[in-house]
Parts: sequence; C-alpha cells; structure tokens
Amino acid sequence: MEKLRVFKSSGTSVGNGECICHVVRMLKAASQPTDPGIPSPPLPTKDHLAYLEQANCRLLPVQKTFTSWQRAGGSAPSQELVLRERLLGPATLSSASLRLLYDISSQFVDNLPERICWHAPTLSASETQAVLPPQVLVQKTVSVEMAGRLLLWTGIGDYEHTLDQRRVVASALGLPRRAARQSSTNPATCRPEEEFAMLPGMVSPFLSPLRPTRLVSVVLMPWSRVWEEQGKAVGVSLSLFESLILPLSCFRAVVLQYSARAYPSTIRWMEVSSQDPLPQEQAA
Repeated sequence: MEKLRVFKSSGTSVGNGECICHVVRMLKAASQPTDPGIPSPPLPTKDHLAYLEQANCRLLPVQKTFTSWQRAGGSAPSQELVLRERLLGPATLSSASLRLLYDISSQFVDNLPERICWHAPTLSASETQAVLPPQVLVQKTVSVEMAGRLLLWTGIGDYEHTLDQRRVVASALGLPRRAARQSSTNPATCRPEEEFAMLPGMVSPFLSPLRPTRLVSVVLMPWSRVWEEQGKAVGVSLSLFESLILPLSCFRAVVLQYSARAYPSTIRWMEVSSQDPLPQEQAA
C-alpha cells in the first residue's frame, strides 16, 4: 500500500516519518514556557493543522481502542494511546484522561465507540458547534483570571458568565469583591497548551489526572433542564478532530466523578446554581 504523503509549501513531498517529526518539533516549541510579558503565540496555522491531521490519520483511531475495551469489559493501559499523546501532544486529551473518561462514561452509556464524532479541526467553541451533529451542544470552557488566580469556567452551549456569578465565586474563594469586575477571560498570561496540555478549541474540565497546574478552581455553569427533556447531547472534545457525544442528562454526573478522581487537592470544584446564592461545592 502506498504511504500517505504530504507537501511542504515549496512543493516537495515528504513522507509520514518526517511529517510526524515536524509535528513533534512544532508541539514542543509551542509548549515552552513564555514570559508573562510576552504576547501569546498565534493559533496554529492551517499548515500546522494539516500536519496534525496527517499524524492523527496514521494513528489507531480512538474508536478502535474504545471498542476493544468494550469487548474486554473494561479499560486497560494502551500503548496506542500513549503513542497518540506523544505525537499529538496538546492536540489530544492525554492517554490517562481518555481512559478515565471511558471508565466513567461507560457507566451511563453502552455504545461509546459509536458516539465518537470525527470533524474538521476546530479552534473555538463556536467552530466546534458548527461541525457537531444536530441536537448536540458544544461544551464551552474558558479560563478566567481573578486577582491573580486562575480558574476554568465550563458549561453547555455558547454561554457567558455574568458579573453576579463571578462575584459569587470570588466570595467563595475569599477574593476581594473588585476581583469579579476586574477579571479577565482567556487572559494572555494563560497559554492553554502549557497550563492544561490542551490546544485552544478543545480546552475542557477533563484535565490530565493529577497534573500540576496553577488552577485554583473549576466552575460548572448551569444549563436549561429543558435541553435534557428534549434529549439533547453534548460534545466533549477528545482532540481537535474528534468529539465524544454524551447524553446531556448524564454529563453532570460524568464530570463530577471525573473531577473527584482526577483533580489534585489544590483545585476546588464549584457549581454555580441559578437559584442558590452560593456555589455548590464538592471536594476534589
């Protein structure tokens, strides 16, 4: 079988080995720490995304790994996922994250392998929403900096957190009231590929288990219960190119279990309720 080939901008072709080496070099360079005073680098270019897609196509699909786990009745260490993580870097969830996400989600859904949706690479929640199937809502996650503290806010659909909600969270964290008004969303000082080992467009609360981080809290936003009654689903990013479609009715239980098993003790899990004056909390 002829090997897949890609083309450099000069028009000369290169084999997959060189393509993958280029991906590794590019991702290593992108994940190097940056001085806070230096602006964040631009998002991956179309050429970089093409390289990532080529590398991803050469790997065993996650769907096949999920299928083997399903047949075996449980997950197991996977060298294929380790290779995937090494080659794709922050363009994929870590192998440990994928395994834990499978273990938890399989408690609620029987056909996980069939729920993986392949799509064009996306670099924002709005782009991801545009490529998801009908009745599937995007999971949107943003970083928020308040009084020098870094938080993740996550929710369903194209939500926006409000000043009142930020004040509630700031109060729970013991931050001054002005921190809520002076906060910054997706601040330039936070590079997601460095902080969360995820590229923009796939940041989520499914952080690599026990990975060191500056995060002090992950905040879950409320969503309309009508969506659950309508049978809507949510797309969880497995990579820039793949989303796992989960019933919205089980998403809260999945992310709660994940946070309890994966987050270090330094991260506080909070839920902003549309009714309660203070956020609900669960020890991670």
